[in-house]
Amino acid sequence: MISKKRAERAIARAFPSSKITSIKRFEKGLVNTTFDVKIQSPNKNLVLRIFPDNPWKADKEEFLYSLIAKKTDVHVPKVYIIDKSKKIIPSSYLVMSKIEGNTIDVEYKKSRDKSLFIKAGETLAKIHSIKFKKFGWILGNKVYPAFRKWPQFLAYDINEKLKKINKSNIFTKKDILKCRIILGNMENLLDTKDQPCLLHKDYHFSHIIVNNNKISGIIDFEWAIAGHNELDIVKSEQWMFDKLPKLKPYFFRGYCRLADISKDYEKRKRLYEIILLISSIVFSYEMKNRKWLGYNINKIKNRLRRC
Repeated sequence: MISKKRAERAIARAFPSSKITSIKRFEKGLVNTTFDVKIQSPNKNLVLRIFPDNPWKADKEEFLYSLIAKKTDVHVPKVYIIDKSKKIIPSSYLVMSKIEGNTIDVEYKKSRDKSLFIKAGETLAKIHSIKFKKFGWILGNKVYPAFRKWPQFLAYDINEKLKKINKSNIFTKKDILKCRIILGNMENLLDTKDQPCLLHKDYHFSHIIVNNNKISGIIDFEWAIAGHNELDIVKSEQWMFDKLPKLKPYFFRGYCRLADISKDYEKRKRLYEIILLISSIVFSYEMKNRKWLGYNINKIKNRLRRC
């Protein structure tokens, strides 16, 4: 827990005369430390987000929030200050506005309004309307490493993750080989002609905020990449509609009002599920979450058996 005095000094970089009236850490969030902060003089609700390991993530959030605000009408936080000096807090941090409201699942339980998921689909399509010249990770304010073709980037990305899995001995060499073979055999299916677009890459309940029956904002673009839109849609399917399948058609209806899903989506979906599970395995291993790791390993083994 950060001290109130240190948090006050950090926020004073943006609001010199402010005083903190309350500070509370958000329960969710495994990698970075995030605080809900209320200040007076002026009266504002803020978010203080600390990045202990990767200072470029602060630059990335500022870059993407600014880009989204400029290119779309999607509401995102406004970043007031970034500090990477480590003089006030011994890690990079940023101070930004707080998007008020409940997560979409909480709001749906209260209202039972299915149109919320139509709006969520439309909002994701608006995010995907932001285009890039190349495919790749987004580090700071750049796409790096940048690839001309989607399969080239995926091969690089998955290879980096499989190397980590191989070193950890959490996956058999036979299963790793099968992953590589499946990816290689389906390269033509992945060779989409679509232009690279902004993927949230973690578009699910916790990051879709609703207020007064409207999408009040989208948060947490930490994992965002320049990629193919359907990877994002598969991730949303996996994380949002596994337990609420009746709401999936509403989400797709909203998305298809503003963007396209190809006729090859269902074929690519099986492959994208494997790609996303590889990422989840690496993440859960690095976070030392044995329960989540075991769940993801069992799930990918089932997927591999069906391929």
